[in-house]
Amino acid sequence: QAVNASDFAIAQFRYLEELLLIHGRWNFYRMSTVVLFSFYKNAIMAGTIIIFAKRNMYSGTPLFDEWAIAVLNFVAGLPIGFLGVFDRCLEKDYIRKHPEVYAPGRNNELMTFRTTIRWIIMVFVHVFTIYYLTVGPQAGGGGITPAFDGLMSNDDTDVPGDGEGGDLSSVGVVAYSNMILLLGYKVLYESKSIIQGQWPAFTCRKNVGEGFSSRLAYTWVGIIWLSFGFYLFFLYTYQQIGVSGTVSPFFNFVRVTLHVLHTRSMTWMLLILVPIAGITFDVMGKTFSNMYYPTQTQIHLEIASKKLAAAKKRAREEQSSSPPTSSPLTATTPAQDSGAQGGGAGVSDPQLSTQEIGFEVTQV
Repeated sequence: QAVNASDFAIAQFRYLEELLLIHGRWNFYRMSTVVLFSFYKNAIMAGTIIIFAKRNMYSGTPLFDEWAIAVLNFVAGLPIGFLGVFDRCLEKDYIRKHPEVYAPGRNNELMTFRTTIRWIIMVFVHVFTIYYLTVGPQAGGGGITPAFDGLMSNDDTDVPGDGEGGDLSSVGVVAYSNMILLLGYKVLYESKSIIQGQWPAFTCRKNVGEGFSSRLAYTWVGIIWLSFGFYLFFLYTYQQIGVSGTVSPFFNFVRVTLHVLHTRSMTWMLLILVPIAGITFDVMGKTFSNMYYPTQTQIHLEIASKKLAAAKKRAREEQSSSPPTSSPLTATTPAQDSGAQGGGAGVSDPQLSTQEIGFEVTQV
């Protein structure tokens, strides 16, 4: 009856070690990152709109389209959602050998005032980067593409000027696209383990190797396909709504995607340079913090990374120095004979040792 009346029931006390020390620690780390990122991404969008208010004479006109604002939590939320489910800063074996790594969670190391201030500073840096490096270059005729050169070379020569890009919809789409790219890069740099997966993600052989769920590259699927890919799908689908004429004739998003992405070289220059410029400030801040003000988690991450690299190096050396397979004409030593009779326990298998020390994820 006590089990039926309780919210959680544990069969044996020995399960508490892995439940609290490993999974509890992982969960606290993931949720802390998800909470900070959720406030961060909404502050980025709101900050950009607030700065734009001065240019529109505080009329309340947003820089982004209202439907683009509505899909932000889906487009930018899925990558951080995958991080909140799969990210692991330290592996199970290392946590078991070093139980002191649980202390940062009890000390609230991941949600300290200093950590929060660092995220707030990055909000201001990224807002200024997105706005002034996107809106500024496109203002005053800066976004105009030559009528018959570059991406406009295949356009209709009787209707020149389609490459102009100083309107609100075009500038807003470019700024919003830079924001989505920067948020995706931010997720990658906040991930302590990037899930690469295995190619192909599925095989036609039954009961051979791991299943589809264990071979999928969750990090790249979340960022490339479910974030960047879905955003492009949204842009092209959304403009078709206006082209079809099923909505108001004053619909603002008519052929905007084709105009911005297919006729303006300025767009692609900004999409490449602005997110990289924004994430560069983030990388510089992380480098400075890790070098001069490292947390206990960061110290253990570096120790675990060095141990992993040393273990892989030993495995490669053992594999390269291992003797070739013995033939019928090759004499065997007693130690090898005893190892063979005992099920191979006396013979070091480099391939097996490599599999034992390998991780399913790539440590960052």
